Amino acid sequence: ISKAMNDAMERFTRQKCKPFYVTGGGHDLPGGIAFIDAVKELYQYGVVNNYKPDYIFHASGTGSTQAGIMVGLDLVGWSDVKVVGISVARQEERGKQIIADYLYGGYECYTHEMKDYLQKVMLHTGLIFDMTYSGKGFYGMMDVIKHHGLEGNILFWHTGGLMNMQK
Repeated sequence: ISKAMNDAMERFTRQKCKPFYVTGGGHDLPGGIAFIDAVKELYQYGVVNNYKPDYIFHASGTGSTQAGIMVGLDLVGWSDVKVVGISVARQEERGKQIIADYLYGGYECYTHEMKDYLQKVMLHTGLIFDMTYSGKGFYGMMDVIKHHGLEGNILFWHTGGLMNMQK
């Protein structure tokens, strides 16, 4: 993706256009800072509602979401909250730090079992999940909870992925 984006930037610049590069997802400093701020909002919600998560699960691509969440948790004094990133794109070697792998073959790959499960969840809850990013994260979280018997306040941080919806 980055090569295609860089090629497009060069092409438009040669054509005397003034392209502006908007990075995908949150894999840059502003993206990480946005999650730090979001954790601060979660903390304020927790103070008002007497809530604190024991676990935060999220879909993980580049790791910036997880980095922002972890820095935010440290800043608000919740460094004991366990953060679990479900890797949706990286092999284990590249995403080893606390990231569980539910790749199913790669970034846009999924199993029919996962698709069927997520369709049932969407019909039951009204929450929308794609098969590329947030859906893999949610499915992975449910699998980890089931197989490891996790209990307590478990939060799934839905980071979007609606642009990856498939027919």
